[in-house]
Amino acid sequence: MKSKIIKLNGGGVLLYSKSRLCNSTAALIGFRVGAFNEKKMGTAHLLEHMLFKKTKNRTNAEVEADRSKISFLNASTSMDYILLKFFRTNKMLDKTLEFSSDVLLNSVIDDEFFDTEKEVVKEELVMCEDSEQLDPYVKNYKQAVSIASCASDIVGKTAENIDKIKFKDLVNFKQKYFISNNFVCSVVSSLSASKIKKLINEHFINKLDFDSNFKLKKSYYNTAVIDKKSSLKIFKTRQEKVSVLMSFKSFATELEIFGKNYNYTFLARYLCSSQGELFLRLRNKGLIYRIDCDYSCFSNGSLFNILFETTKDKIKEIVDIIAEEIQRIVFEGVEENYAETYRKNLAYIDDEKFPTKPSVRCQINMNDYLSFGKIFYLSKKDKKNLRNTVNAFGIKKVAGKIFNKNGEMYVTVLGDVAKGSIPSLAYFKDKFLIEEKESNEE
Repeated sequence: MKSKIIKLNGGGVLLYSKSRLCNSTAALIGFRVGAFNEKKMGTAHLLEHMLFKKTKNRTNAEVEADRSKISFLNASTSMDYILLKFFRTNKMLDKTLEFSSDVLLNSVIDDEFFDTEKEVVKEELVMCEDSEQLDPYVKNYKQAVSIASCASDIVGKTAENIDKIKFKDLVNFKQKYFISNNFVCSVVSSLSASKIKKLINEHFINKLDFDSNFKLKKSYYNTAVIDKKSSLKIFKTRQEKVSVLMSFKSFATELEIFGKNYNYTFLARYLCSSQGELFLRLRNKGLIYRIDCDYSCFSNGSLFNILFETTKDKIKEIVDIIAEEIQRIVFEGVEENYAETYRKNLAYIDDEKFPTKPSVRCQINMNDYLSFGKIFYLSKKDKKNLRNTVNAFGIKKVAGKIFNKNGEMYVTVLGDVAKGSIPSLAYFKDKFLIEEKESNEE
């Protein structure tokens, strides 16, 4: 599914991939503007809601009817974009694009639905908070990112934030950013690129204004930076258990982690695998039921994150066991059979018999473009070469870079705990930031 970037009139961009699925099209269509561009927190998210209220051509009832009849049109907001999304048969594509264009470009923002929609957004905040209390990984991951960087949430964090927004704020926000210079869409279709370009021009580009003074901002993740100094921060919550997230600064880029050296993802999978030695050791002692490892990437590097949930009296014991496993990997590596199993799993995933879903490919292309300004396509040969980077020495070398004595570490604790009841930052650093040895070098 090779992809291409097509420049449109007025500065817009079409990201196109040919789909193997007959007679179908998946699309993300919108503008490079999100929470990162807000003056009042929650503006982008509330605007997304107001797009579906009514348009210059459709009443509220007609919008709702066409969402069921023409397309189950949905939308999403992030730090970097507001996008409509759909997956439809090509027979319905022209009608779906006309409806999408009307909602995106001709939406009427006035005070008729404004107050009621504010309440909907505030209710979403409550629901989001409730779900994050049930799954602390979601909340703590966001919290850790906000601590180690200049991140903010994609929606207004409190009802007070939402209440401060006036409908004129939405009008001005839309007028400033919904222009051809800022237009972006990602399409995966069985139709040709030329056909898709013609339809996008007809329904969107030809109807948008161009602003010669407008300057595109870099994406949020190309701007946000990781703090220079290590930290230990505790956030008091009412949750019964304590969540601990340890983040380690790495100078590896997102491209290196996910597109050049699979040993980075191998390390994360190895540490959190339910069949791995670390999890089984912790689980058999009754210390945890879950451990998660992941990366978050920024303009000046990345964070390798390890998250676990427990009771406050077991934190130190768990930290010690995780540290022992990290030290073992750094100094001794892992057994080659683990690397071989991971390579086989990757080969299974990369098999062309299991192609990426069109809607997923749309999002991958969009993320690639916003982060790097290009789309990454890996051939079968590329994928095989990447799989072959995975080996016992490779994971050892990656671990040596991440858990380095000269590195930085950020510890985030959420729960009903006092600072004196958990290990100090110096203790964490002494356990995890390990002195480099010659054996880590090739």
